[in-house]
Amino acid sequence: MLISPSKLQPGRSYRPFLMVLILSLTAAAQEWRPVSPEELAMTEPKVEKDADAEAIFWETKLDDRRSSRLTISHYVRLKIFTERGRERFSKVEIPFMRGKRVEDVAARVIRPDGSIVNLNQSDIFEQEVARVGRARYMAKSFAVPGIEPGVIVEYQYTESIRDDSVAGERLLYQRDIPLQRVTFWIRPFRNASLRYNWYNLPEGRFRDDPNMKGYQVSTMYDVPAHKEEPFMPPDDEVRRWAYVTYNTWGNLLIWNLVATGLDGLHKQSTRPSRDIRQKAAELTARAATDEEKLRNLYDFCQRGIRNISFDRNLDEEQRGRIRIRDANDVLRQKMGTSMFINLLFASLARALDFETTLVLAGDKSETFFNPDKYPFASFVDPSGVAVRKGNEWLFFNPGIPYLGYNQIPWNREGVRSMLVGDGGFLWTTSPMTDHEKSSARRTGRFKLLGDGTLEGTVKIEYEGHQAIERRRDGYRDSQTKREDDLRDLIRSRLSTAELSAISILHFDDPSQPLTYEYRIKVPNYAQRAGRRLLLQPNVFEFGAKPVFSSDTREYNIFFPYALSTTDDIRIELPQGFDLESADSPAGVADPERVGSLTISMSVERPTNVLVYKRNYHFGRGGLTLFPVAAYPAVKQLFDSFNVANSHQLSLAQAREQ
Repeated sequence: MLISPSKLQPGRSYRPFLMVLILSLTAAAQEWRPVSPEELAMTEPKVEKDADAEAIFWETKLDDRRSSRLTISHYVRLKIFTERGRERFSKVEIPFMRGKRVEDVAARVIRPDGSIVNLNQSDIFEQEVARVGRARYMAKSFAVPGIEPGVIVEYQYTESIRDDSVAGERLLYQRDIPLQRVTFWIRPFRNASLRYNWYNLPEGRFRDDPNMKGYQVSTMYDVPAHKEEPFMPPDDEVRRWAYVTYNTWGNLLIWNLVATGLDGLHKQSTRPSRDIRQKAAELTARAATDEEKLRNLYDFCQRGIRNISFDRNLDEEQRGRIRIRDANDVLRQKMGTSMFINLLFASLARALDFETTLVLAGDKSETFFNPDKYPFASFVDPSGVAVRKGNEWLFFNPGIPYLGYNQIPWNREGVRSMLVGDGGFLWTTSPMTDHEKSSARRTGRFKLLGDGTLEGTVKIEYEGHQAIERRRDGYRDSQTKREDDLRDLIRSRLSTAELSAISILHFDDPSQPLTYEYRIKVPNYAQRAGRRLLLQPNVFEFGAKPVFSSDTREYNIFFPYALSTTDDIRIELPQGFDLESADSPAGVADPERVGSLTISMSVERPTNVLVYKRNYHFGRGGLTLFPVAAYPAVKQLFDSFNVANSHQLSLAQAREQ
């Protein structure tokens, strides 16, 4: 599937646009440029020899001449070489958002003999591609007519975006297909001076285009495809792109302006009123330490205030009718958005004479933010409140219901963050969570039958980031949907698994481990080989594939967060079968013990129960980013983990006398 270029780019969250999306389509004839005989006759890719398809050109025009509307026109010409290329590019999707119109959509296929198949406007349809809460993400889609190896596919469309400008646009010079030529034209508003920041490529240059009045143009040639690799850095850290802004302010001035605005919000919205001071004293009346005081304030803001940003019973229109101006309004109405709940927490803390700041932080799922490398306010987001406790800053975000006390999401850990308060700001790096605090405890009590069927009960407890991620992904889902997702996850490894008596505990209480309990039955879990049963004792790792399959690597290796897992498994072995050997696989670890795996096994003879215990961790010391040169060692370590996890035992059936 081909995802067409648009402002909805992968790797960016676009938080201001998380709402119902609207698009209108107007059919119009497009002007097609001639196709050369060389393009028609092309049988092999030029940029990458093994490419299934290549873009002969990928052109984008950004027209900012109207201050109230940005127009972006796209023209793409692709050459299809293989059957995989035909399958991959047989469908085009154009995603869209509120405030955007997509017009003049047209597509055609040119066969090697020069004959043409045009897309009928009636074949363009609208569909939902994603849903977040009550917000629906839509796309205009069409199947490419007559596509097959050897043809040229080209399509055009225009985006019209209300109340937008070229400032803040991201120019992608590298995509997931090789580009023989990629060109951007930009017409700035009233000949304004533009600034370009270039990433992961030599600094380019825009020049005036003599053939297009008012436009600046930049072209690059023979750009290889941006390829996906497991556990790679965010796209913006590796692919080639540029960021456009108006050439108005220097870096320091930008951050001073950002801090000034945020400091004003902090002072005005968190100034403790009499009611807030009274509430803070009431909440902490029995607290003996600063830790207890902050925890009480946090629990009240997270559980005692209705969070309308995450309320499943409100739509966007209903949320918009709720008026909140400051922390005092939140306390009075007992409700607020995520941001205002954070402001209430800061105000309550200030009422107890804690020093507080608001936090702007980068997002390392998108970039490895540095204020000098990315000197733009759009690369940081409001990310909670920091409170000084002694000589350290503690980070809080009670406005996110699945975050526990003093927890922040993995993508905000270890990143440069701006703390704003008391008329100034400072840059700091947010703390990292060690592997021990992001743990999974997996317990299984099983019985293996003589026909290889495994049945029993499972309990899994997640804490730290392992719990946060699951709560975040399923927070707006129903209990039934969460149970169905659990079944699908288990069956992705154990296709014959049957789950029952599912219980998901503490999903809405981040102060407790997120707990899954269920009964499971897996026919043919142990494989019959003559008079033997081949058993993999680690049920939780059954069917897991090696993390890294390729022998080569292009990008650095990046793991989201450090974690640990402990497995406690007991399997009652079938009557009439004897374990031939209970030897445990050798332990696995790197010299620095960044990652480690130990396994022990034994058999309790009176009950014929196999006892399996496993301890695993990775990312010790917060080490989660590794240079590409370390790939062979990292791959070898994870291959060894996989071999140990997949260790099998042999059970021999006793011969009848």
